[in-house]
Amino acid sequence: MVRLRVVDLPIPDVLRDFIVRERGVQELYPPQEEAVRRGLFDGRNLIMCTSTATGKTLMAELAMVNAVLTRGVKAILAVPLRALAYEKARDLRVYERLGVRIAVTTGEYDKDDAWLMNYDIVVTTYEKLDSLLRHRVDWLRRVGVLVIDEIHYVDDDKRGPTIESIIAKVKALGLDMQLLALSATVGNAEELAKYLNAELVVSDWRPVRLREGVYYDGVIYYADGSRESIKDLGNPVLSLVMNTILDGGQALVFTNSRSNTVKLAQQLAQYICNYGVKVIEPRELSKVSGAILESSQSRLLGEELAKIVRCGVSFHHAGLDMDVRSIIEDSFRNRLIRVVVATTTLAAGVNLPARRVIIHDYRRYEPGFGMEELPVMEYKQMSGRAGRPGLDPYGEAILIARGEDEVDYLIKNYINARVEDVKSKFLTDKNLATHILSAIASGYASSVGDVMRFISSTLGYVQGSYDKNEFLRGLLRRKIDDILNFLMESGFLERRDDYVAATTLGLLLNTLYLDPYTANTYIRGLRVREETNDLGYAHLIVQSPEVPRLRVRRNEFDDYLQLVLDNWDYLLVKPSITKDEIEDGEFEDEEIEDYLSTVKTAVMLLDWANEASEDDLLKNYDVGPGDLRVYGDLMNWLVSAVARLAGALNMEKHMERLSTLRWRLTYGIREELMELVINLEGVGRARARALYNAGFKSVIDIANADPKLISGIRGFGDRLARSVVEQARKIVEEGKVVKPTATDTNREMSRQVIGKRRGSLLDYL
Repeated sequence: MVRLRVVDLPIPDVLRDFIVRERGVQELYPPQEEAVRRGLFDGRNLIMCTSTATGKTLMAELAMVNAVLTRGVKAILAVPLRALAYEKARDLRVYERLGVRIAVTTGEYDKDDAWLMNYDIVVTTYEKLDSLLRHRVDWLRRVGVLVIDEIHYVDDDKRGPTIESIIAKVKALGLDMQLLALSATVGNAEELAKYLNAELVVSDWRPVRLREGVYYDGVIYYADGSRESIKDLGNPVLSLVMNTILDGGQALVFTNSRSNTVKLAQQLAQYICNYGVKVIEPRELSKVSGAILESSQSRLLGEELAKIVRCGVSFHHAGLDMDVRSIIEDSFRNRLIRVVVATTTLAAGVNLPARRVIIHDYRRYEPGFGMEELPVMEYKQMSGRAGRPGLDPYGEAILIARGEDEVDYLIKNYINARVEDVKSKFLTDKNLATHILSAIASGYASSVGDVMRFISSTLGYVQGSYDKNEFLRGLLRRKIDDILNFLMESGFLERRDDYVAATTLGLLLNTLYLDPYTANTYIRGLRVREETNDLGYAHLIVQSPEVPRLRVRRNEFDDYLQLVLDNWDYLLVKPSITKDEIEDGEFEDEEIEDYLSTVKTAVMLLDWANEASEDDLLKNYDVGPGDLRVYGDLMNWLVSAVARLAGALNMEKHMERLSTLRWRLTYGIREELMELVINLEGVGRARARALYNAGFKSVIDIANADPKLISGIRGFGDRLARSVVEQARKIVEEGKVVKPTATDTNREMSRQVIGKRRGSLLDYL
């Protein structure tokens, strides 16, 4: 069969030549060819639901770049994860050689990012794109192509409704853009295509043949009925890994917890190094190990990882620094590291194929539910990583059975099972409240009828068959009325008859990207007292469901209970049981377990803000540098949001305290370091402390310093010292030193939001 050639594509010659020359692509894979025939370059909406490594991303890139070059429009690529956004942007930057300008933006939901109008392709997360649509930025009307990567996230409780809100807002604005949706795992692709009014490309074709099987007691039982005996080393993962790397392949091992990634990686490394496996490159791996030691913010974690990397093995989880994760991934792609043991998050977040994918356990712990089986969708995401085009003759995905009876069970319920249908989560109370308020506050709806029309553009409305059943439609209307009443009672909306409008507080909430239920919790907490201590504030912030909570061990219960009692008057959110019940011990642990987890999380964050070392935080809380990055980003958003709420409610003391605490919780610094960290690029908590202790306590001190003096301080070399001094001198000269109190800034931001209000709903009527 003759495949469609790149030179025959209806795209500019310069782009054709570029793909052939720079990407090494001469012919299209069958799913790619089908996408072209279905109208990829004719502006048609399209869903590509095809196996991993079939070139979905390349086709999306071609559609975006072609639109930029031929029509002068902009393009957006939306992804579920921040790390994935930066990886995609990095890959897209190759097209800058054609004059295509690439930008990436994530977080900072209260900003409209006007600078993005100067770029051709914008890579972002679902949430950031939704916030840009809330701001209704002008340049969105110039977008000709919108790519939604990993469209199966429509099924996700948190991100799914955001995707639906994006689509509803695009429709409400009447934006004329081509929609491309990509996924490897959607059970009901036809339904999704109908919802998006899109052509559908579905294919299980793969460039590398995939063999799927189950391992038990020295034998791999393949789904096609064949078997293969391998050397049993007494450990299933070790047996499968050694069988792979001795045959010249690489292995990805997926397991259900961070502790298991470390434990399994150490076992593998010990065996490989002790038995002198010859496939590893000791000299090159020593360089990788050194790079990890240099990049890791946690000495303990860095040393633990560097040791096993010397054996050609690595673990990979979200607790690692971003730089360390990049080193691991690049070293694996370059075939230096032969085995990576990862949590399942790697399957969704990183393009990292291997000869053999090993699923260590098909169950994982879910808080509140215990051990739960993985969805088929996740298994397919993991198995899709098996086989590297051009490098492997085949790929293998192997599940591990714990008993003989599990072999058939795993083949039936995973390998031969149909991927689950994606189901909308839009119509839950929390999601409805969030996105109804967003639609009204952003100007997409000004009446109950408008709200109904907005919701009718969601997958939840389609899957609920509300358009076909008047009775169900009536039930939905009553549910929407209940949500509107809740928003009115909370002070976020006002209503007369069928007309609705956001209040000043509702407008602010929408700008801050806070959901109404969390905002209600914050406002009630702020009203408990005029001022509180840092624990009270930190504990209030972590009430957001966005903040990962630390689990309290049984031997820690008494300590945290005492902390609650000692700070009872300062805690703005109280437990469901009384102080007397805690003091008398008249409660069950389960009644307060979740509450204590929020207290422990707040204590960890305050330790971070008081400059506890990354090693201490790892030892005391099992929180790694990667986790701290996530917490820091969340604190920058949430503490700022609560400070803004306090400003809108004229709570000056709360606003002032929170404005300072924001920087401390974001960067992990005491108050005296804020000016240095906020103003100077390349100066984090460790370098700021070193500068401060050396007598350079302000931007002016550094502006007046000799760079040679700075270069002698720990953490600084000549280059960075010159950069920091130059930055400081420029900032001082231009009068742009940012003072970290931020009270005036918060007050001004509140005024700007209020200024958009232009009177009450009654004024309009």
